[in-house]
Amino acid sequence: MSSPTHYDYIIAGGGASGLSLLYQMLHSPLKDKSILVIDKLSKNTNDRTWCFWENGKNPFEDIVHHRWNSVGFHSPGFSKTLKLAPYAYKMIRGIDFYAHVIQTARAFKNVTFLQAEISCVEDTEEGAQVRADGNILSGDWVFSSMRSPAEKEKAEGHSYLLQHFKGWVIKTPAPFFDTNKATLMDFRVEQAGDCRFMYVLPTDPRTALVEYTLFSPELLEEEAYDQALIDYLRNYFQLDDYSIEHEEFGIIPMTDMPYPSAEGAHIINIGTAGGVTKPSTGYTFMRIQQDSQEIVQKLLSGESPHRKKSSWQQRFMIYDSTLLNVMTNHSLPASEIFTHLFKKNPPQRVFKFLDEQTSFWEEILVANSVPKIPFIKSMAATLTR
Repeated sequence: MSSPTHYDYIIAGGGASGLSLLYQMLHSPLKDKSILVIDKLSKNTNDRTWCFWENGKNPFEDIVHHRWNSVGFHSPGFSKTLKLAPYAYKMIRGIDFYAHVIQTARAFKNVTFLQAEISCVEDTEEGAQVRADGNILSGDWVFSSMRSPAEKEKAEGHSYLLQHFKGWVIKTPAPFFDTNKATLMDFRVEQAGDCRFMYVLPTDPRTALVEYTLFSPELLEEEAYDQALIDYLRNYFQLDDYSIEHEEFGIIPMTDMPYPSAEGAHIINIGTAGGVTKPSTGYTFMRIQQDSQEIVQKLLSGESPHRKKSSWQQRFMIYDSTLLNVMTNHSLPASEIFTHLFKKNPPQRVFKFLDEQTSFWEEILVANSVPKIPFIKSMAATLTR
């Protein structure tokens, strides 16, 4: 039997985390390493949109599709326009991201793309192997974004919610939207015991992404998402005349279940599979960029690319677990939680807290802005567990 084709690095999964890591490698002294990217899809469709807040610039600033300097927050009895500076809320479309990274990689003969379905990733004494459509490929390191199909079952004893969303890109016959302002959260929709809200992200006067987002244990029937979008546009915008230019649907786990950062000595988990997704919000894109930079720096310094948070940084895991516990046990309606956060804190402090960059004093201010008893009980349960 012939030896497997060998690479310095294999990236198993060409989504946001895999391609972000590739991009960071190609903009570092690692750019001459042999790199293989494997994904079962060709990545030539606009299958998703990433939105995030940011203070500064990110590696993909050139392909930001739109940005907003103010956003609206709405809940029953409370509405506020949030001025975000020095932050901005940004949107990157999947098709632009894929094209940008793949076009960049084409200049490097040492980068190979393989469209194949991965069946197995195995650790070996000298590296790791990937089996994909009958091919056996080996690498010094494998960076895998593959998640366990039995993820929910493994989360027993932990909070586990799904963030699921359906979005429509709609176009109106005449100018309708204010492109300078987005709607970050609108909780005025029926909650039905869950956390449910709408996004509205206008990209030109006639075009906007309108998205229905839920945090709940189970998905809805497909028509329920559509009806919620129709009702929202009609009830809050008096809008019935529009065309649907594009649809997207996504599911993100929101859990305090620990994701292993590695599956062996030479298999490093990345993206959601590596615990990069923020458990309490589902935001992932900017955390992927930070994680990719950390991996590249460790490789450059000759260290193992295994990552581990300091004990002090792990306090945010307790905060995330506490909030998930409150929402999972319905100790307090999610709409009420977020209303208190944005009513009693400047948005910059909320964003900084969710980015895990606050001081302990700032975290006390955030904690004091929400009803204390439900959170104290949930934190006690979290620490006991």
